[in-house]
Amino acid sequence: MRDRLPEDPAPSKGPRRLTDLPPPLASFLRPGDESPAVLELYGRSDVAVFRLAIRLARLARQPESGQRFRPCWVTVGTAGTAAPDLFLLGLAERLLHGRPPPVLYELLSADPDYFTDVLVRECRKALLDLPCLVVVDGWADTGLAGTAARLTEGTRCRVLLMSKARRRAATTGAVGYEVPAGADSGEARSGRADEAPLDRLLLAAALSGSLNLTEEADACADLAVRLLCQGDPDSAALLDLLEPHLVGRQGLFRLLRLKHALLGRTGNWEPLRTVIAAAVRETGRPLPAVDVLAPLATARAARETAVARRHAGALGEAMATLDTIPDSTPPDGWALHTRAAVLCDKGEPAGAERLLRSAVEAHQVRGDVRGEAWAIHHYGRQRLIRGALEEARKHLETARHMFVGLGDQQGRAWSTTELGRAQLLHGAYGEAVHTLSKGLGLHLSNQDLRGKYWTYLYLALAHAESDAPAQATPLVRDAARNFHRIPDLLGVAWARHFHAILLSGVPGTADKAESHLRSARAGFRQAGCRHGEAWSLLELAELRRKETGLGGGTVTYAQARRLFAAIGDESTRRWTRPLPLITSATARFPERPPLLARLVVPEPGAAFDWGVLIPAAHSLVRLTLHDERSTAGTASRIALHIDPGPDHPWSTPTADHPWLTARATPLTAADVEPAHAVTLKPSPRDPDGAEFLFTPRRAGRHRLLFTVEDSATATVLQQVETYIDVTDGEAGTPDAAGSPEALRRA
Repeated sequence: MRDRLPEDPAPSKGPRRLTDLPPPLASFLRPGDESPAVLELYGRSDVAVFRLAIRLARLARQPESGQRFRPCWVTVGTAGTAAPDLFLLGLAERLLHGRPPPVLYELLSADPDYFTDVLVRECRKALLDLPCLVVVDGWADTGLAGTAARLTEGTRCRVLLMSKARRRAATTGAVGYEVPAGADSGEARSGRADEAPLDRLLLAAALSGSLNLTEEADACADLAVRLLCQGDPDSAALLDLLEPHLVGRQGLFRLLRLKHALLGRTGNWEPLRTVIAAAVRETGRPLPAVDVLAPLATARAARETAVARRHAGALGEAMATLDTIPDSTPPDGWALHTRAAVLCDKGEPAGAERLLRSAVEAHQVRGDVRGEAWAIHHYGRQRLIRGALEEARKHLETARHMFVGLGDQQGRAWSTTELGRAQLLHGAYGEAVHTLSKGLGLHLSNQDLRGKYWTYLYLALAHAESDAPAQATPLVRDAARNFHRIPDLLGVAWARHFHAILLSGVPGTADKAESHLRSARAGFRQAGCRHGEAWSLLELAELRRKETGLGGGTVTYAQARRLFAAIGDESTRRWTRPLPLITSATARFPERPPLLARLVVPEPGAAFDWGVLIPAAHSLVRLTLHDERSTAGTASRIALHIDPGPDHPWSTPTADHPWLTARATPLTAADVEPAHAVTLKPSPRDPDGAEFLFTPRRAGRHRLLFTVEDSATATVLQQVETYIDVTDGEAGTPDAAGSPEALRRA
């Protein structure tokens, strides 16, 4: 805990050492003394009381008695607003260093009756072995003074209260000390100016986007309370803007303060139901979030309920809830991109692209930048599921950059996880582990259990593809167990499915694998995911064939084929061949499908080959930044390769590959060498390629354009634009909270 004390208004006056204090005050500041643990300062002069409290807090840090107190200054406001709950929240935030225990998250939607007891218990736990002086800055009434006194029971904590002429000491077991007015008798601490004009200025700055909400979130939360109490119609818009700063670990104490300030002034927290439901949902408790929304009968509540049901893996219920939302003009972009997200989760992305294009447009029309970022994020997911990896990266990087600017930590974490999944599908398993680990850290920081265990699942796949099944299996088991606790039906089903696949190569585990697959199939059916059910049927058919020989599992293969056909997944035909070919004595049974094929439903005509999804007859331009990060004024190496698809003429090792040229053009303040075109040949395996030196002149985001031409005809074959986040070499990346992807392959 850091010592944060107000400035002393008269540093040259007053006692300088413990020995200069009157006996009651000196005894109070000695941890070993048996004096009362609560001291109440009171007097006619506000300034004199405040100044002495600051001086005592500073003296408490002096180790004259062999041990010192650590002061914890908690501002509670004026009489009538200094509620015990708000005081305890301020203290808990200081004591717990922003790392609240899980029980505090439960207070978001809980009955306020036991709120005080929970906070007192958690604060006392933190104070057990900490000699701490808690200073209550504000006029404490009897209730607050009594609550503060409870902190000293069984702890080494001392509490310093302030009050006016009337004394509360007798009712709290505190020792009282009257502060002489002296020269301060006519002074008073400066109060707030007229709030109304200042509030309108702050509101206008927030709504216009000119205010940095990440830095001013606390001030805006206080403003939201005042506006809600006044019934101001702009309060809802302000709450929408504040939502990213009220969810997850970063927003827990802020939202609890908002809730209990509103409770204290109006007797209810109804205006906060939707944002509290979002906060509960984003910490991995989707079903309690549905309960919070149950009393509301609005389109917004229905949309939030659909999101919560999606988080619970109940995709059919989520879609049914979205169907109850009436059409609006302009369309509700949040409802559109939520519907698209559900379709992608179901493994039916065909109709999602149109919805997402409409969602982006709807958000832009309404000026909703956060909604636009989430729509772009889900667009990236849709392209990822379709196998368009480079498009997916572009959208996910754009969304991540927008989330960082908005202070949306949940969005940043999920886009990082999805970027790791893109690397996984690209076959860059080491890079995927690095990015997914980074996403895992962000989910943990947000206290997002659901994000944590989905990232576990993708990390398990990365380890499995890296021939490290011993690292993969525990992650899958842990994910399945915790998805069940959340609950996330879809997460449970996929975890059990992948667990069965990991077991398939272990002798003597066929029965266990079959049990997992049957459980997974049932889970997919309950969740409403035909894609997952079809894959589970395919694996069950494979197990049956192994048990009974050629011709086994034909009925199950047929069931899988029908489900794949129903969702338009043509890529699985090579593993679910028509019945005559399977039962033929001379037929070659289809090869085992790649593990990662389950993560995609490719566009018609696309192929999955050696861990990379590309259109079978196309070539891929692959860019790699060889240096871990790029800094201003320092050259970084960028390699360019041409990877032909499996059906492309250039994919044959014996083919007479043409000479190509590649040229790099900086679109921002940077230099690229060589400035001329570099020759290369297309090859999926050849380590040779074109290499460029990129030297940025400044920090920030830089753009590069790469042009690939046929050397013989000078025909432009492809142009690729990418960007690189460049640091200044001192403070890390442009993202203050962590290193972004150094380069988006394009």
